[in-house]
Amino acid sequence: MTTYQFYAEVCQIKSPEAIQSLVNATEVRYIRKGDFLVCAGEFQSDICFLMEGLLRGFFLDANGKDVTDCFGFRCGTAAMAFCQLGAENISPMTIEMMEDSVFFCVPISLILELQERYPEVTMFYNHLLIEALNEHWRMKQVLHQYTALQRYQWFLETYPGLVDRVSNKNVASFLGMSPVTLSRLKRTMREQPALS
Repeated sequence: MTTYQFYAEVCQIKSPEAIQSLVNATEVRYIRKGDFLVCAGEFQSDICFLMEGLLRGFFLDANGKDVTDCFGFRCGTAAMAFCQLGAENISPMTIEMMEDSVFFCVPISLILELQERYPEVTMFYNHLLIEALNEHWRMKQVLHQYTALQRYQWFLETYPGLVDRVSNKNVASFLGMSPVTLSRLKRTMREQPALS
C-alpha cells in the first residue's frame, strides 16, 4: 500500500491537498524485532502507523516488573501512548517490536497544522481516540469481569493468530494472569474435545 492510498483509503482523508501534505512529510521507518519505537519517558514527535509487523506496549509496575498493556498487529494501528497532541507528547510506556516492522511516520506538528485547515483530519484523529477509548474500557471489563478462561478465549477471538506470534509470558501479562495459569488453560482447552 502506498502512503497516498493509506491516507485516502484507511484514514479517509478526502482533500487531495491534505493527503499530499501528509505523503510529502511521511517517513517510512523499518524497525527490527527487539528494538523500540519509543521508550517510556521519551518525547514522541511523530504519529507512527504500523503497516507490517507486530508491536507491544508495556510499562513497569511498582516492583519494576514489565506489564504488557497492548498489542498492535493490524495494518494502520497508530503506535502512540498519549491522547492529546501538543508539546507534551511524553510516552508513558515503551513500544517494542515483536517482529521486524514497517511504519508510516508523520510529524505531529503537521497533524496539528492540518487540523486547522481540514476538518477530516480532525475527524480521523477523533476516530483514533474513540477507538482507543473503546479498547481501553473493553480491556478493563475483560480483566475485571471475566474468569481466566474467559479472558483467554476472548484473546483468541479478538487477536486471531497472535497466540502463536508472541510469548506466553507476554500474553499472560496482558491478560492479568501468570504464565503457569495460561499454560494450564491451554492444556485444558486442548483436552476438552477429548472429554466430549
